[in-house]
Amino acid sequence: MPYNKYMTASRKTALLALLLLTAPSLKAEADVKFGLPYPLEMSVAFGQKDGAVIYETPFSKKPAEDYDTVLVQGDMPDPAMQVNLTIKARNFFSAGADFKQTAFRRFPNGRFWAKYTVPLTRQPLKLRVLNTGARTGSRLAIYEAEIFVARAIKEAPAPQGPLPLVTEPAISVPETAPFKLVRRSGWQAQPPTQLYTWHEPYFFTLHHTQGNYPRTYEAAVSEVQFVQDYHQHAKGWIDIGYHFLVDPAGNIFEGRPILAEGAHVVKHNPGNIGISILGNYHPPVSNQFTPAAEASFVAVGRYLKDTYAVNVSSFYAHRDIGNTDCPGDDLYAKKTGLSALIFTPQDLPVPVNPTDAPPMTPAQQKSLDQLEKYLTQK
Repeated sequence: MPYNKYMTASRKTALLALLLLTAPSLKAEADVKFGLPYPLEMSVAFGQKDGAVIYETPFSKKPAEDYDTVLVQGDMPDPAMQVNLTIKARNFFSAGADFKQTAFRRFPNGRFWAKYTVPLTRQPLKLRVLNTGARTGSRLAIYEAEIFVARAIKEAPAPQGPLPLVTEPAISVPETAPFKLVRRSGWQAQPPTQLYTWHEPYFFTLHHTQGNYPRTYEAAVSEVQFVQDYHQHAKGWIDIGYHFLVDPAGNIFEGRPILAEGAHVVKHNPGNIGISILGNYHPPVSNQFTPAAEASFVAVGRYLKDTYAVNVSSFYAHRDIGNTDCPGDDLYAKKTGLSALIFTPQDLPVPVNPTDAPPMTPAQQKSLDQLEKYLTQK
C-alpha cells in the first residue's frame, strides 16, 4: 500500500482507526458490577465479634468473559479485616466456592489490594468482609473490583537483543520539556522488573486512578507509590502502567519513560501514552477536576502534539477503547473541552491538496511507516 510523503490529517486518522478496528478483542479486563456504586463503604458495628460478617455484596452481574483472577483495591485503615470471595454455584444442586486472598498488600496509610486466583469461570461473584479483630467503628472502602484472565494482560518480554535506547534518561521526557515533572527518583519509584519495550508515541489516553484523592503532596506521592505496587505486584506488570500521573495540585509525576511501551489499555499499548488523573471522577464520588490538574494535562497533551505524530483524532479516553467506566463520567464529559484546549484550530490545518502540506517530522514519518508495516502484515 503506497503512501504519499505528505499525509493529510484525515488519512492519518483513518490509519489509526483501522489499527484499532483490526486489533484483538478488548474484553481481557472488566470492572465487576455488583449493582451498587463504588466505593463500597462499611464499618464495624457495635457487638460484631471476631469472625462476624461486616459486609456482604450481592452477587455481581454475570461477566461477559471468562476470568481466573479477581483484584480488589481500596482503603483499610484498620488492618484487622479480611475480604473473601465467593463464586456462585453453576446450578441449584452445587455449592458456591469460597476463596481467600492469594496475595495481599496494605500500605501504612491504609491503601490495600487483594488478589484471588480461581479456576477459569464466567460465574457471578460476591465479596464478604470479615472482622478479624477490628475495633467498633473501623471502616473499610472498596474502590474497585476487576476480573481478567491473567495471561491476557501479561506484558510480553522486551525483544531479544539490545534496545534502541538503553539508558533511562535517553528514553524519558527531556529536561527541556515545557512542564515540570516529579521524576521517578522524586517519588521513590521502584525499578522495572525487566527491560522496557521501546515504542514511538502516536496517540494518548486519559484515565483516572479510581483511588484516593490526595489533598497534599505527600499524599499524592503515597498514592503514586501504591499505584505502582498494584500494577507490579497485583497485576504482574513490569512497572507502573501509566506514563504520567497528575494530582489535584497540578503536579505531574513521571511514570514509565515516554519512549517505553506502557500497560494501561489492554491490546492498545504500543504507541499509546497513558495519562492518569489521581482520584475518582465517577458518580457518586465525583472528585473535583481542578484547574491546576486540567492545566497540567493540557500541557502534557500539547507536548505530545508538538513532539510526536499526535493529532486531534489521536486522543482517547480509556472507555473509548477499553471495557471500563474509566476515566469516570465526570472526567469523560470534559474530554471535548480538553481536546479543544490542546488542539486549537490554528494548530490543525488540513490542506486541500496533499502536495501543499508541510513535510512531516521524522517522528511522524517513522510512526506512519510502523503503521504501514503493521497493516500490510494483517
